[in-house]
Amino acid sequence: MKILGCFKIVPNLDLVAEEDWAADDRLQIDTGYVKIQWDCFDESALEMMLKLSDLSEGFDVVYELNALTIGKRQHEPFLKTLYALGFGHTVRVNPEKDQTFCPEQTAEMIKNYVLKMSGHDVIVMGTQSSDGSNMKTPLLLAEMLGWPCITQVIGLEPVDETHLKVKSQISGGNLIQTVKLPCVLAVGNAPSSYLRVPTLKAKMKLGKQPIEQIDGAQLTDGAESTVELISLDKVDNHRETVLIEGDSAEEKARILYDSYLKGRVEKL
Repeated sequence: MKILGCFKIVPNLDLVAEEDWAADDRLQIDTGYVKIQWDCFDESALEMMLKLSDLSEGFDVVYELNALTIGKRQHEPFLKTLYALGFGHTVRVNPEKDQTFCPEQTAEMIKNYVLKMSGHDVIVMGTQSSDGSNMKTPLLLAEMLGWPCITQVIGLEPVDETHLKVKSQISGGNLIQTVKLPCVLAVGNAPSSYLRVPTLKAKMKLGKQPIEQIDGAQLTDGAESTVELISLDKVDNHRETVLIEGDSAEEKARILYDSYLKGRVEKL
């Protein structure tokens, strides 16, 4: 069974200085000085693939784990890490332009890679990225391929060469179903969200394998993106606060109760 893990490398936006959140003339935020990292949902997806491979012992099935990212040359060390963890083949697609707000083109490139170059049975990816947060790519990819898509996946278990047991979150609980391949799996808030760390021996032995590089133009059908970025604003997560004045803790507690809590308590 060939499984393709699609992931994105994103800047750690928590490290962006407050004054740098202003967009420039090209509607870009300067994140060049901050650390880059796995997108958290994609990291969960890659670790889930490794756990699935670990569980394959005792089942008459062999999992071939491969990985693809659409990104820059500076992202290649992450692909080398996946080699050291046991992935068989990694691919970096070099896009012609930034794909942050273009989920249709991202899905199109992955679709063309799968259909024309790889022939995978399962595609596993995060449900969204921390920078674009489109939450569209897995669904668009599944539609383009004509495959079913399961979202909010939190666990995978082996069954046989043509089936997987998939655990996903739904309203009010979890759903476990046996799925016939092919399919697209979008990983949500999985319990095991961190990718394991390869050993130094594995890095030395496996981390120097060649990374396949593909020009993004080879994987597009020629259609221009219909997405036009017209504004970029930071979401304000600050909450309104009221400072309670008082000479003592008892007085502040009384003001809090009389002014804010008394009416709520009386309604209970």
